[in-house]
Amino acid sequence: MIKQIKRKKCLAAYPIFPQRNYNEDIEDYDYFYPDTFSSYILILKSKSYKKHLKNLGKEMSSLCTALKSGTLIFLGDEKLAWRFREGKYKNFKKGMKYLANEGIKKIFAGGLVVGEGSMVQFIKHLANLIAINGLIPYVHFTDEAQNIVASICKYGNVHVSVRNEDSNNLFKNVVSNTRFEFLEGKCYSHFEIKGRKSAMH
Repeated sequence: MIKQIKRKKCLAAYPIFPQRNYNEDIEDYDYFYPDTFSSYILILKSKSYKKHLKNLGKEMSSLCTALKSGTLIFLGDEKLAWRFREGKYKNFKKGMKYLANEGIKKIFAGGLVVGEGSMVQFIKHLANLIAINGLIPYVHFTDEAQNIVASICKYGNVHVSVRNEDSNNLFKNVVSNTRFEFLEGKCYSHFEIKGRKSAMH
């Protein structure tokens, strides 16, 4: 089961989370992104997009274990509900049904605490919702000790920023114990994703 944390409480407990709030005075967004030491892009080689979604969940679970974090915490950068968007696309409906079955109500905009046992299924649906623009906020995640702040992009790659030098050393060691590889250069899609064309960031 996925644990839910109210947004205000989640931000108080994990202030590393990026935030984006609309400012009516300037008719634009106010942004917050934490100071970080270094950033990386992680890729995962898979034979198909379907297998990639499954493998991504497995390796995220391995990442969680190696960070000695019992869970990963996920939060959108805007105060908009996880199930805010409506749509008829098959995989979108599957993703939203999964969230509903996990007890996430239509108005919930807080944090989701995901343990290793739920990671594979959660990441499968999250990554696919991101790929098809099924979520409006940009979703980031961190470990319990806030060593990293990261996100899954629309291509299914993981963008990670580390907090400081100690976190950087820990993270590099952690990645070496997973199937993730560091990407040199620009992020891109390894697969043709229905509803999206393969393109560079």
